[in-house]
Amino acid sequence: MTSSETPTWRDKLSSFRVANDALFDQAFVAAWGDERWQPDDADRAAAAELHVQLISRITTQRLGYTDGDEVAALSSMYALFDKARAVTSTHAGCRHVDTLVWYVINVHVRPFTAKWHRQSERGALAALDATDLFRAELTKVQRALSGLDDLLVEIRDGRPPPAQSRASEDERERRVAEAMARPLPWGIDVRLGGIDAADAERINAAERTAIRARRAHYGLDVDKTHALGLAVSGGGIRSATFALGVLVALARRNLLHQFDYLSTVSGGGYLGSFLTTYLSSGQATPAGAPAIGLRRDDLPFRRDDGEAEALRHIRHFSKYLATGSLWERATMTTAQVYGMLLNGLGIAYLGVCAALVELVLRPVVDRDGLWSIATLSAVGALALVSILLPVRLRLARGSWDRADRWLAAPAAVLLGLIAWKLLGGFHALYDVGTRVPGSSAISASSIALIAAAIIPLLASAIVGLFGRLAVPIRVILTVIAAIAAPVFILGVDLAAYHWAEVSPWRAVALAGLVGFATLILFFVLDINFTSPHRHYRKKLAEAYLIQPAKRPQPAAPFDSNVSLPLSQATVQARGPYHLINCALNVPGSRNPAMQGRLTDFFVFSQAFCGSPLVGYEATDKWEAVDPHLDVGTAMAISGAAAAPQMGLSTSRQLAFWLALLNIRLSYWLRDPRRLSRVFATPTLYHLFSEMFSLTHENGHFLNLSDGGHIENLGVYELLRRRCKLIVAVDGEQDAKMTFHALTTLQRLAYIDLGVTIDINLDDLRLNERGMTRSHFCFCRIGYPQDTRDGEPVYGYLIYVKLSLTGNEGEFLRRYRLDEPSFPHQSTADQFFTEAQFEAYRSLGEHVGDKLFLPAIIGDVAHAQDLAAEAWFTAIGKSMLEA
Repeated sequence: MTSSETPTWRDKLSSFRVANDALFDQAFVAAWGDERWQPDDADRAAAAELHVQLISRITTQRLGYTDGDEVAALSSMYALFDKARAVTSTHAGCRHVDTLVWYVINVHVRPFTAKWHRQSERGALAALDATDLFRAELTKVQRALSGLDDLLVEIRDGRPPPAQSRASEDERERRVAEAMARPLPWGIDVRLGGIDAADAERINAAERTAIRARRAHYGLDVDKTHALGLAVSGGGIRSATFALGVLVALARRNLLHQFDYLSTVSGGGYLGSFLTTYLSSGQATPAGAPAIGLRRDDLPFRRDDGEAEALRHIRHFSKYLATGSLWERATMTTAQVYGMLLNGLGIAYLGVCAALVELVLRPVVDRDGLWSIATLSAVGALALVSILLPVRLRLARGSWDRADRWLAAPAAVLLGLIAWKLLGGFHALYDVGTRVPGSSAISASSIALIAAAIIPLLASAIVGLFGRLAVPIRVILTVIAAIAAPVFILGVDLAAYHWAEVSPWRAVALAGLVGFATLILFFVLDINFTSPHRHYRKKLAEAYLIQPAKRPQPAAPFDSNVSLPLSQATVQARGPYHLINCALNVPGSRNPAMQGRLTDFFVFSQAFCGSPLVGYEATDKWEAVDPHLDVGTAMAISGAAAAPQMGLSTSRQLAFWLALLNIRLSYWLRDPRRLSRVFATPTLYHLFSEMFSLTHENGHFLNLSDGGHIENLGVYELLRRRCKLIVAVDGEQDAKMTFHALTTLQRLAYIDLGVTIDINLDDLRLNERGMTRSHFCFCRIGYPQDTRDGEPVYGYLIYVKLSLTGNEGEFLRRYRLDEPSFPHQSTADQFFTEAQFEAYRSLGEHVGDKLFLPAIIGDVAHAQDLAAEAWFTAIGKSMLEA
């Protein structure tokens, strides 16, 4: 080849580009462009050695998002300087290689290593998502070095290298992408969904209609066969505020309107109900004004100057329980005390009734002759049955069950007589106590009764506040706490009996009092009214249930405390289908499946409400029998954390005191299939059911409480509907990162639905600094097939955890110094300051932004409008094993 035919460096390098970027800038080409491209033997030898160095280390090999160690990768990149120095020194005269290699190293590698070496010494590479920029810049450097490696191979071989596989997806990524592309039709499986097949078909039809309407509204693929679900966990205002920040990040990338389902629990329901109510506004949007919806530029997430106005309203009500005038707070306090007094009167009613029965029967039963006859008869009957029973069993086999009843009947009568006599002994002691000399002011009996009442109360308080007591002490205190109700009733019985036995007129007055109390307590009283539920609902509704005002004013742009019927939720087709999760408390159920669980999943939605245990009915039927039922009521029920019956966490020894003290945020919902003219409202009978843990599913009313009392993530109902792609935002209080909500979900989903969740939580566990390595993890959901053959069907879950990795901004660092328990401050704290609200909101937005790092999702991160499926697939390719 003549010199005129020999290509120049300009010919070789001008068109040489890596990922659309020039590897060599114009200044370099201008300086060396006229040189002839004529590598010699020294160049070829040096190129061969440097190719081995580049191809065998991190300099050209992709580093998966969850793979490798950033510090080691930086060290390997830094070592390239020594390797290049040694090779170019050994092969003197390698003019081509020396010039090209040191240009690439100095221009592309040296700024990277200089910057990150200093950052590494400060600990910036300790957190996984703190390395996002490192990994993004590493990828650019790797592309440059890969281009250099292609040049070295051409110098070594005299011809360009074949097309490199590294320009395409590697085998693992390809297999992951193929698996994630497999179809997964959504809907409750009539065989595997855990509910009645007819109910499943009705629910599926209604939800498909609503979801298709929303997809059409936003111009999405109406016929898409898979579903996307968004779950927001319980955790009070902490969870709602953290999730608000995450949702802001999703909306900014035009993802939020692509979700088909929104499933919320407890505090997550605050935020979910805000969205559902706001998006259900029937107000016409003025010409030129932003539309209401979930796109990036829609209200309520659209930002013009500063924060979105609707979100600012929520911020101002972050102390929602303490808002309002002094008079309003006084009325709430008075109502609470009123409820406590009525609950106490309800328990006293039992004691007064017992005293009335004694007044009638004791003069007759306590006669020596009658008492002796009754006792001897009971003993004789028990002895006779004990003797004759074996004979009966020998002659007539197969009657063992009836034999138990024959034996138990006379024993019960005998125990009843003994208890009656023991009660008489208490009367005698009470009588003696009232006659102690010098005790006219406060009798000894009164002192004894007060002590008997205080001791179980203290025992209950100690058990509740100090759960980690030694087992013997805890057992003793639990037993003492369990006798609180009997002691209280006994005290009232003794006092009422001795007051009424003084004269017949007092006995008549007592009987009249019992009759009047029976009428009021069982036929007039509404314990939903006397509970704090309605006040809790009102304060939540003022903070979260808002719509653009019909007559907007500068100081009042929104109508608050909006009452939106559940059946009208999202009828505007602007929002996802909202599932509000609650717990149906049934500790008194005879269903074997409920004996250990004590609770069932109850869901409110636009079309149907119900649970697997009681079945599902159309929402408008529930609304017809309970005029108070709306989105706000469902939100407050879902967040009813403090209640006598608390699902899986029900404590029978504490239930009595919680009910007596009116700590009853739970709600009695009327069952539309069991209407009763007698019980138009939940009465004293239902209060007793709460106190003594006797609630069940077969009454006219159902006892509902916080959805977190059974499953606190809100993912369970999305799994029942076989959603393919799920984002779960977990804002529960979990300072030690034990993942109670997630592991409970795993257990219940497998037991009930046969669904498995394969998840690795290592990056979310606390390190020695009390931080986590990442804010989220990605996992597969294994759905069971309805046949024994066929390939597995999988869904995918992005599990976002309330956490700190150490790379948060200065405001959050400062706030943590002031509040060391952040970000897992107690759920009991529902009085957020402005700084506290902003800390959780900004942390949520920070965490949400980390879901879109180029280091995780590659070039998809730069898309203006991101498709949810592409986003999930990109994350899966970075984080899943094939």
